[in-house]
Amino acid sequence: MTLQTAAVVVSYNSRQDMPSCLEGLLGERSLASVIVVDNGSGDGSADVARECGDRRVDTLELPTNTGFAGGCNRGLAALPTETPYVAFMNPDVVVEADCLYRCAEVLETRPDVAGVAPLLMRRDGRTVDSVGQVLRPYTLEVRDRGYGELLTEDLRRPTQVLAACGALAVYRRSALAGVADRHGPWPEHYFCFWEDLELGWRLTNRGWNVVTAPDAVAVHGRGAGATEGEGRLRWRRPPELEACVLSNRWMTLIRHLHSLDALRRLPLLLMWDKTVLAVSCMRRPQLMVHLKRRWPLVYREWRHRERLPRRRLSELPW
Repeated sequence: MTLQTAAVVVSYNSRQDMPSCLEGLLGERSLASVIVVDNGSGDGSADVARECGDRRVDTLELPTNTGFAGGCNRGLAALPTETPYVAFMNPDVVVEADCLYRCAEVLETRPDVAGVAPLLMRRDGRTVDSVGQVLRPYTLEVRDRGYGELLTEDLRRPTQVLAACGALAVYRRSALAGVADRHGPWPEHYFCFWEDLELGWRLTNRGWNVVTAPDAVAVHGRGAGATEGEGRLRWRRPPELEACVLSNRWMTLIRHLHSLDALRRLPLLLMWDKTVLAVSCMRRPQLMVHLKRRWPLVYREWRHRERLPRRRLSELPW
C-alpha cells in the first residue's frame, strides 16, 4: 500500500530539538513533505531546518509567534494539496520507524476516522506521555491517557478517544477542511493549550471518530515553556501560558458542552474552576493581568456561541 503523509512542525526557539526531530521524520517511508513553521524564533531554529539538505523539507518563517494553533494553520495552508494525511507535531517529538505510516494505515482503512493518536513515550523509554486524550469524568479537565504511567496492556489496545495530543497527531485532511473556519481547522485564538482537545471534540460532534494507534510510537520531551524543576508543569510555566490553559478550557466548554450537561454540572464546575483560579492567582498574582487580557476572547465565545451539533457527555469516549 502506497501511503503519503505530510508533516507540520511548529517551532519556537527549538534549535536543540530540531535535528533529531527532522532525522526521525526523514526516515519515514510514507513521508512526502515537511514544513517547519518557525514562530519568530531568535535562536536560528529555521536555519537548522533550511540547511538539513533534504528536498522534502521546507520552512515558513513567521515574523511573530502565532502560537501552536496559528503555526498549524499556516503550515497546513502551505503544504501541497495532494497529500491526504497530515501530521502536526512539536519539535521535541522524535518519531520511531513507520510511526506516521501506521497512523496513515488506520486512516486509509477506516473512513469514519478523522484523527489518529499514536503512542507517545517519554525519553526514559519506560514512561507513557499520552495515548490519546479524554475528559476527566467530574471536572472535565483534559486527561492524557497513560500520562506518567508505565505502559499497560490496556494502553496497547487501539481504542476510540476524544482527541489526539497535539504533540503529535495525524489527521485526515478532508475532515479538517470540513470543520475549518477562515483561519483553518485549529482554533487560532487559543494560541496554545487545549487546542488539540477542542479540535478533537469538534470533529467528534460532527460525527467523526478519533482513535489510538499504539503500534505507532514516538518519543516526546514534554514540558515546552516550563522551567526546570519538580512539581506540576502548569506551575512551572509562565503566567501568560497558564492564562491560556484557563481561558481556553472555559472557551472549549462554552463551545462544546451540551446545554443539558452544562446545567447539570454547573455547580461542580464553578466550584472547581473558582478553586483552581484562586490557587493559581495566590501562587502568581501576575496571572490576573494575563487573564484580564484574554477575558474578551472568553466573553466573545459566550456571546457568539453557535447552534452547533453537540453530543451529550454520555455519548463521548471516556
